[in-house]
Amino acid sequence: MKNTLIHSLTFPPDTISTGMIVSEIADGMNSQHRNIEVLASSPQYNLKSADSFIQNNKYIKSEVYKDIKVHYIKSSPRQFVNSLRFLQWLIFNFKSMIFIFKNRRNYDNVLIFSYPPTMNLVCIFTSKILKINTIYSLWELYPEIAERLNEQPGKILNKIFKSIDNYSLKSVSKVVVNSEQLKSYLIKERKITAEKIHTIHHFSPYGKSDSQPSYELNKIFYAGNTGRPQNVDSFLRFFNEHFPNSWEFQLYGAGQEFESLSNYSNGNILINNYLPRDQLELATKEIPFALVCLDYEITIEGFPGKTFDYLNMNKILVNFSNPQSAVSELINKYGLGFNIDVNAPEDVITKLEQMKKPEKIKTILENIKNFQNNISNKEIVYKKYITLISTSSWKNWNNCFKDNKQIIIKRFLLNIFNIPIESLL
Repeated sequence: MKNTLIHSLTFPPDTISTGMIVSEIADGMNSQHRNIEVLASSPQYNLKSADSFIQNNKYIKSEVYKDIKVHYIKSSPRQFVNSLRFLQWLIFNFKSMIFIFKNRRNYDNVLIFSYPPTMNLVCIFTSKILKINTIYSLWELYPEIAERLNEQPGKILNKIFKSIDNYSLKSVSKVVVNSEQLKSYLIKERKITAEKIHTIHHFSPYGKSDSQPSYELNKIFYAGNTGRPQNVDSFLRFFNEHFPNSWEFQLYGAGQEFESLSNYSNGNILINNYLPRDQLELATKEIPFALVCLDYEITIEGFPGKTFDYLNMNKILVNFSNPQSAVSELINKYGLGFNIDVNAPEDVITKLEQMKKPEKIKTILENIKNFQNNISNKEIVYKKYITLISTSSWKNWNNCFKDNKQIIIKRFLLNIFNIPIESLL
């Protein structure tokens, strides 16, 4: 029996939540089939663990994590300049395709997680060139996010990237999204076949917290990335202008805009550096409310992964995003907390009063429990992914290709650019 390859940028020892979620999905799938391998980057964020990978002379280092064979591609730590980060992604993707090509006979399924957005190139390579059954788990939608945030590199490049991205979505056998809203968008705007798209919610990769917050406290905290998509700056301005002085906000973060956020530090706003998960849980154990923050222009294109981790920390969600966003609709649908609209500051006092009502809090906590038991937990999620995995390859690769590298190059260029290679010579 061949193996299933899970491909992700981040994976432990990186402790970022996206990598941790992938590791738990891999662990769950491997517990059922014992045929999972992982291809990931060397640590992008956990720089202490990155040293051993950097000192390694080979571009691939294989280790075992929870009985799973993990192949780490030697990469430099995460770049924060957009152009350098984009180049870093492409180098990582190129090395990934080399590895998959060399080991193509070992896999009959490839499950690819979308960050970075250039993973769409790997999807095209595995599905159209290598003819391996490919499932694409789409966590963020580019270039739509860049368009919403006015960060697209230019109309021509934007159009090219969207064409490549759409081609990858149509090439793979199945697409996984984290909200029904994103599924509807792909069907309507990207013209992706509805039967191909499957909605699987995220979950927290960490255990349920034993600590119980003090729900009478007037405190909110935010933990995680402080980049442009999160736009925490907008919430801090709103907090200063519309929240009573009796409320306190604590931030534990890192990212593109973190340094500028320190300007908001005062008696009611405490700005702290990023903390590892165990330290964060200890520092915030008494705080009852956790902030989910997303730029107002983003609706279905992105979904804050920290949402599910907050629930495992026994926090009630305070969401500051567009009322039409996927996260707003999730919170409304399942009753997981409170949505605050930047364009309705007059409603803040009413929301804050509701946040102090014991019966309301009790109802939300019961909703959270039901949501985690029935919709968002490791077992439910990994079993849904298992149903998407094919038991055999689309085609018998050995009969199909016979190591003809020239054919592979031709197909790759033809599928990407729709130009015969002969016309380029």
